[in-house]
Amino acid sequence: MHFITVPFFLLFCIVATAQLSVPQENFMFSSGSIAAATIETEPAVKLTPKKWKMTGNRYVTGGLLFLAGASKGFNETLQFHPGFFFRKYPKASRQWFDPKISWQNKYKNGDRLQGPRFPLSTTLLVGFTDQYHLNTMINRVAWTSAIIIKLGEGKKPLKHYIFDAIYYSACHQAGFALMYYPFTPGKND
Repeated sequence: MHFITVPFFLLFCIVATAQLSVPQENFMFSSGSIAAATIETEPAVKLTPKKWKMTGNRYVTGGLLFLAGASKGFNETLQFHPGFFFRKYPKASRQWFDPKISWQNKYKNGDRLQGPRFPLSTTLLVGFTDQYHLNTMINRVAWTSAIIIKLGEGKKPLKHYIFDAIYYSACHQAGFALMYYPFTPGKND
């Protein structure tokens, strides 16, 4: 299991069990067993239809998804259009930016048989060995942070979820486009 999926699985389990838990004081116990379950009912939470609007929370999470998209776009540039990147930035270190070479940075002397270059350089700290893995780490941290922030917002009307999906998709795509399309072949290339 990939090391980033474990926190998501744990977070899902915590949220799922929190939704299912019922306080114990709501049950009447008789001789150690449940004789009659009388659950006190509270008034249902009423969602007042509010207009979807930009909030500080949406600016932060939108910015995080823009960053995630930019890091994904940069990775796609390095992976599929490195020639255009190095033409625009000729002094950029191929040892750091070129994934065909930089993957070796995580190993001693660039040799997989010699083991990791430093502790955790092939797993948790791989993001500090080359640009491709740094972009991947930034992408995951940005997505995870945005999700955690959004989980704290609570329930809202369905249309707000739809508007959020459109807004966050646009933020992610804008970041991607900023870092990918300037380095793709055009009509004059």
